[in-house]
Amino acid sequence: MPAPAVPPELPRRRFTSPELVDLTTAWQLEERMAATEAATHFWCDDRHGWMLRAGMHRVLEPVLLPDVLGASSFYRFVDVDADVAADLLERLPTEYLATERQNDGPTIGAVLRAVVEHPDRLRAHGYVVGPGRCDERVTVEGVLVRCDHEFAVGEHHCPGCQCDELYRYVVGLGVDDAAVPPHEVSPWRGWGLRDPSGSGRDEEHWYRLWWD
Repeated sequence: MPAPAVPPELPRRRFTSPELVDLTTAWQLEERMAATEAATHFWCDDRHGWMLRAGMHRVLEPVLLPDVLGASSFYRFVDVDADVAADLLERLPTEYLATERQNDGPTIGAVLRAVVEHPDRLRAHGYVVGPGRCDERVTVEGVLVRCDHEFAVGEHHCPGCQCDELYRYVVGLGVDDAAVPPHEVSPWRGWGLRDPSGSGRDEEHWYRLWWD
């Protein structure tokens, strides 16, 4: 009997697109396609490629996860650390940092600044919409936070959970301008991190806060 197939490991150091090109090439292709007569624009400010022109492809490529679902111009990240956050703060417009948020979640500026100020405690997670779509953007959906002790949490609030206590801790780290508390709070085991040995280990207590 043949041995069962071993699934390939997800690449952790570089983004890999379905077309097997680097992110720069992928975004350049998306920008060109968006400018063709065949492209459909439901609403658009004609700024396709603004992240590419800001050099954000060089910053984001190492932290983007492979597009395993085939979504057009859509990429996820879970590992924006202090170095990446500082670079994004330099490249993103001031107004964007103050206003871009995932619905009622914290602004991207508040999250990135908190990650920079607390590099051993916080990482940002979210998604990127590339130049192929009219809503091109980088958005933070929440944070991963490392704590000194374990919290009793679940994805949804339940009697005796410590979600509110954990959220107050995160607010104290600077993630403090969300309109509502996170919609989900759950333990984090290190999936998707570029350095899995550095986070999510058994002796550490990492948690994921997510805004819908």
